[in-house]
Parts: sequence; structure tokens; C-alpha cells
Amino acid sequence: MLKWFLTGPDKPRIQDKAVVKKMYHTARIQAVTAMILGYGMYYVMRMTLGVAKKPMLQDGFTPTELGMMGAGMLVAIAIGKCANGFIADHCNIKKIVPLGLLGAAIVNAILGMSNTTWVFIVLWAVNGVFQSMGSAPCIVSLSQWFAKSQLATYYGVFSIAHYVGEGATYLGTSMIIVALGWHAAFFVPGVACIVLAFIMYRFMRDRPETYGLPSANEFEGEVAQEKKEQQVSTKEAQLMVIKNPYVWLLAAAAICLGISRYSISSWGVIFLQEAKGFDLVTAGSIMSLSPILGGVGSFFSGIISDKIFHSHHSVTTIVFGIVMLIGITGVCYVPAGDPTLAAACVAIFGFGLGVILCFVGGLLAVDLCPRKATGAAMGVIGLLAYGGAALQDIVNGILMDSAKVVVDGVTTYHFETITNFWIASVVIMTLLIVPTLWAKKHKEADEEA
Repeated sequence: MLKWFLTGPDKPRIQDKAVVKKMYHTARIQAVTAMILGYGMYYVMRMTLGVAKKPMLQDGFTPTELGMMGAGMLVAIAIGKCANGFIADHCNIKKIVPLGLLGAAIVNAILGMSNTTWVFIVLWAVNGVFQSMGSAPCIVSLSQWFAKSQLATYYGVFSIAHYVGEGATYLGTSMIIVALGWHAAFFVPGVACIVLAFIMYRFMRDRPETYGLPSANEFEGEVAQEKKEQQVSTKEAQLMVIKNPYVWLLAAAAICLGISRYSISSWGVIFLQEAKGFDLVTAGSIMSLSPILGGVGSFFSGIISDKIFHSHHSVTTIVFGIVMLIGITGVCYVPAGDPTLAAACVAIFGFGLGVILCFVGGLLAVDLCPRKATGAAMGVIGLLAYGGAALQDIVNGILMDSAKVVVDGVTTYHFETITNFWIASVVIMTLLIVPTLWAKKHKEADEEA
């Protein structure tokens, strides 16, 4: 049965250049669109818990229990993303990504009918297993259909998927909760995504060679790059990833990225409610600016890095790490009751995150590794990035529980220690990127040797 997931055999090469060009154009548009919409819905399936925290607290769940739920999912994503990254280099991506969305959708629909803590903890972790089938395989598909020189641009375009899903969650889920209750926020999108998974399967693609097409590098005339890629096998390329010290340095930075990113996405709404005095819809609306501006940042990340920073991706990452730091500091210290300033700070943070996510989230590592090991590079980064994401859910839940004060039956939460944790993660992430300024020079020297 597992053989069903493997990539298909190469078909005889199509010789008609007009047909090849048309097939490439159609496949690229359909596959990228399907991945953006489908992977965006992956995020709806994973972020409902972050928006529904307050009504779930009111129904008897505790912050520590919610933290355990979130951590369980993120640990499952971390391990699964690493495994699926290595597996995806050998597989038909069309058969992996839609299946992950289908599984996550079924889990959400079931949770929409549950009130039991242990059921949430177990099934939210199962959700994480399915969630891990999205990102790394999608990037493998991009590397198969776009030449090495195009990857930064289209990686940025694809990365708006994160923010399509986050924006839909913050706005749509908040409205569903207000209108129908928090159970419906799991059930309704879950049912919708079951249908979407089958649509996604229809439009995604296996490798170009399985349709009788040339590789993306060859199609774009990058013959030298293709010859270089063919010099190593997939297993050899994956071993090169494991041995590359810069990949592990980027993975350490990804831990801090996971902490800062998911601290805001998972705890930002309740932080704005409890610490800044906003109602759920206002807090959700403010937080929706993060994915919106993040989408803009991701879309233009490749262009910004190539045109402004002359393809010095590490420099781009450091600059926008500082932008992230300005934004998250503003979010933490903005005066209570000032939605305009809070929205501006969230927007700054979101834009910086959007750019950073493309590079620390995988592109810097992918750029240092052979195309045949794209999934492996993404898997290593994803393992530690989601390890950091899981860590923040546990730490934030414990810190929030330990900082609560109950007076006359009214519970108040304090966030001073939590916000210091958030800010420190961005500072450390940015510092860890600095050594990668020399990574590409070392790679070129090794290739010449």
C-alpha cells in the first residue's frame, strides 16, 4: 500500500516544445493555486484552538490544559514534518498533501462535538500528524516545478498560504464563535475542508518527468544547474543536509522563530483581551492584520531580497528580524484600550514575520542544499521550528497559570514575564542568523574543491 505514495516512473519525453510550454504553464498555475488554498486551510484546521481559548476557559478548561493540547499538536508536527520531509523527496506530492488536509478536517469535525479534555489532547496531537504532511511536501513540489533561480520568488508566493489561513481563522472563526459557539468553530470549517481536500487532489501534480516533461531547471535553460543536481543521488543529497552545520544553525534560529510566531498566533488574541481590554471580535480583527501583512511580506520577500539586498538572503533576514523585534515590542507595551496603535504594531510584526518565515522557515537551508534534498532540508528546519512552537505553548500556559490573580471570584491574568519571553525569542533568532552571512561562500568553496 505504501508504494501508492511513491513518485511515478518517468514517461517518454514530449518533443513538441509548444505542448511542453502549455503543459508547464497550466500545471504550475493549478498546482500553486491548489497548494496556496489547500495549505491555507491547513492553518484553519490548526489555529481554531488559539481563537477559541477564552470561551473554552469559560467552559472549564484551564490554561495549562490548553497549553498541553497545543504542545501535543506541535510536537507531532515537529516529528512528522521531519519524517515527511525526508519521505517527500521520494514521493508523489499529489498524494500526500490532500490526504493531510482530509485527516485534519475529520479531526476538527469530531472535536466540534466534544467537551472532554483528554479527547482534545489526543485528537489535537493526531491533527498534528496530519498537519505535518503539508509544508515540506509543498516545498518539494515547488522545487520540482520551478528552477533553482526561481525558487525564492515562488516560495514567497506560496508562503501567502500561511496568512490566507490565519486571516480566515482570526476573522471567520471569531464570527462563528460569536454566532454559533466555539464547538461550531471546529465543526463547520472541518466539514468544508473535507470537500476541499478532494478538490486539492484534483489539481496538484507529481514531478514534471512523470508527465513526459523536462525538469524545471532544463525547461528554464539552466542546464549547468541540472547537471550539478544529477551528480548526487537523493540519499547522498539528504546526507549532505544532515552534515551541513549551517543547516543546524538555521534550525536553532527556527526554534526561536517557532516560539515568537506561535506565541502571537496562539496567545495573541487572549493577550489582547486580558491585558489590553479588547473584546473577542476586536482582538481577532487586530490579530488578523498579522497574517494579512505577513502575506504581503511573504509575497514580496523574494523580490525584496533579490532587488534591494541583491540576493543576500541572510542580510534580508537580519534586517527583518529587527523589524519583527520592533513590532513585537510594540504589541507587548502598547497602552491598553488603544486599538489603532495595537493594530499598527501587529501589522509591523506580521510584515517582518512574513519575510522572515520564507528564509528562516526553509529557504536559507534549501538554498544551501541540492534540489533532491529539498524535503530533507525542510524537515530538519521544521523539526526544530515546531519544537520551539511546542515549547512556547507549554511555557506560555504555565506562565499564564502562575501569574493569575483571583479577587472576589474574578480571575485576572498578568503577562509581564510572558512578554519578556516573546521578545527574547526574536532577539536570539536574529543573532543566530549572523553566522550564515558566510554560509554561501563556504558552500561555493566546497563545490570548487
